[in-house]
Amino acid sequence: MSNILILDVETLAMPEADIRAKLPPFDPNKVKLGVLKDPDKIRAKLAEAEAEHGNDEVRDGALHATTGTLAIVGFRQGETVTQYDVRESMTETAIIEASFSHILRALDKGVIVSGFFIKGFDLPFLVGRAWALGIKVPSRVFNAFKTRYPWSESIVCLQEIWLAGSGAQFGTRVSLATVLRELGLPSKSGSGADFGAMWVRSRAEALEYNANDLCIEAEVAKRIIG
Repeated sequence: MSNILILDVETLAMPEADIRAKLPPFDPNKVKLGVLKDPDKIRAKLAEAEAEHGNDEVRDGALHATTGTLAIVGFRQGETVTQYDVRESMTETAIIEASFSHILRALDKGVIVSGFFIKGFDLPFLVGRAWALGIKVPSRVFNAFKTRYPWSESIVCLQEIWLAGSGAQFGTRVSLATVLRELGLPSKSGSGADFGAMWVRSRAEALEYNANDLCIEAEVAKRIIG
């Protein structure tokens, strides 16, 4: 498996105040009132909608490059694991630049870059954060002039491979948990939803979580790419 480089990122939500500052102000005219006619019920409905305004964005902050930040970018090639993580001596900008360099070195050697849902989350998040921070995105990784197929041909998504073309045809998605179960591989430990708390609790635990993800995805790659 030395010809495949597995990539997996871990992300954090921005502080709630920063996320809310990005949101447009609450607009009562956009609240769907249905058949409500009673003024008191309408006021209650509007008050409820205003109280909920922005809560989805805050809850899902770590899922989007506009409301989240990178904590770890991990790579696994063969038995070698390399992790770039945000810490006092390494900023998010530094890990993005290091990650692009890591990917380019792999492409130079004819290595396939892969991961589960890599084109749907990991790489778009990495690219989105690069844009937000004013970092140049290598066109060999993401070519903005190829809007239909912007990613390098040497970047392959394990989810797309598993779906064998049906994802593009029918808009199908499949979870990593399902793929692991079908392949008879051990299930993933922990949940990405808990990563923020894990990061605060123990940096070593967070790095181990990412390393485990890399190991699991490498096993999937071994089975379906070979």
